[in-house]
Amino acid sequence: MGTALKRKHKVLIINAYFDPWRSSTPTRWFIPRAMAPIYLAGAFNRGRTDVKVWDEVFDGALLDPRIFNWPDLVVFTGLTAAFDRAHQLSAYFRHANPSVVTVIGGAIPRALPALCAEIFDYVSQGDVEDLPAIIAEVFDLSCVSETGAPRFDLARPTMGVGYLETTKYCNFACSFCSLTGEGRQYQPHSEQSITRQFDAMKRVMGVMVLDNNFYGNSRESFQRRVEMIGERWRQGQFRGWGALVTGDFFKRPENVELMAKNGCKAVFSGVESLDPKVLKSFNKKQSVTSDPQVLAKLCAEHGMFFDYGMIADFSQQTTAEVNDQLNAVLNEPSIPLPGLLSLTIPILGTPYFEASARAGRLMPNLLLSDMDGQKVVEWPMEPLEKVVPFVAELLRFRGRKVALMRHAVKHAWYWRKHFTWDQTALAFARPLHRFGGKVNLGSVRQMRQSFQESRPTYCAMSDGLRSAYKPQVKLPAKFEKCFEPLRITDETGALTDELLNARSRTPAVA
Repeated sequence: MGTALKRKHKVLIINAYFDPWRSSTPTRWFIPRAMAPIYLAGAFNRGRTDVKVWDEVFDGALLDPRIFNWPDLVVFTGLTAAFDRAHQLSAYFRHANPSVVTVIGGAIPRALPALCAEIFDYVSQGDVEDLPAIIAEVFDLSCVSETGAPRFDLARPTMGVGYLETTKYCNFACSFCSLTGEGRQYQPHSEQSITRQFDAMKRVMGVMVLDNNFYGNSRESFQRRVEMIGERWRQGQFRGWGALVTGDFFKRPENVELMAKNGCKAVFSGVESLDPKVLKSFNKKQSVTSDPQVLAKLCAEHGMFFDYGMIADFSQQTTAEVNDQLNAVLNEPSIPLPGLLSLTIPILGTPYFEASARAGRLMPNLLLSDMDGQKVVEWPMEPLEKVVPFVAELLRFRGRKVALMRHAVKHAWYWRKHFTWDQTALAFARPLHRFGGKVNLGSVRQMRQSFQESRPTYCAMSDGLRSAYKPQVKLPAKFEKCFEPLRITDETGALTDELLNARSRTPAVA
């Protein structure tokens, strides 16, 4: 066999990301992690390829120029708002190695198919199952894995947590969710797929189920998946597990009992808002009756920690209303603080985005990268000079740090008799980690770039460009366009021609 055949093809899989706080350093303790690169890596044959992954959330911004000329193939994935970042990174790789092959898949090409087809060599609007066909075309069929088992060995462990996916998509249609915009049908994994993931995971401390909706629309499927996880728990593969469920899950208390009996220790449910009017406007009918206090009590009585998210929508809510809702949580020790606190995001391609554009709510000169949930991008119902300072304080918990610490202690103490020591520690530490601030530690390059960033203004109309839009190494003029931001609206607030052209449909794999 010749030397050329023996050489392993070098593959780099990247989760592109712009940190909302303009930090380039790693975010190591956020759960759940982005696991798409790990599942994508499973499509490659280990014997014929050398695969590495880089997650710009967990690993921080990719700034090391020595990496750019290493791969033969680069696979990009990420949230829609990370398109500009993937575009920038593609320029670095093409400059360092003109023969490199670039592939992009996931939410970005589903929202921007035509533009992605112009930039990347291969564009997949499908799932990880579409990658083997691309691998076979770029290299050959021998480079495709026979099993497709995720490469958990490439994921550096975080607090001993392993990850599992048992279903895809969601059976609800929340107006702000990218899954609604994509219109894909909810479907469970086969038992073989779940078993394969467990075998690849090996022994871990806990398992986080990555499903968008673990409960789903088939009780039979739900019960079987719970039982499969429970079997592994009883075998001692992990000490407990958690999953994301929708509000309808709690309408049958026996669901909570079933999961608890099979080792579940935590659930996350997207409550999103305590205002029924806002929930109905989101078409989030499954959460209208979701009272965090009631759900926290129900879960705790079954030995399960309850977590949830909250979204502030200032196009429908006043600062006083949002302030009162948060203070109500801070003053009630039985309710956990939300694990996720965000502003409404008009995600490209969703019904919410289309409605916001038609109604003229989108601010002028918006960038796609502005859609991160941590700045005002829609006209609020109150004056900007009142809303923006409030948002800056809200998202950083400024002026509430003492109340934050007090609530963390009281909440952990309140449920201590129902929780294990691990859960009690989680109940105490989670809000402090989420809202207590971030320590920017990373490589010298990452810390330097973080230091050079301008401070966020919490309003898209006043935020300046990130430093990433200036090339970190000298590049030829032909790459200048790769560092131009994708503009969503023009100076009048109307959608740009650039965006309308970028959204044109193209074949699923180009």
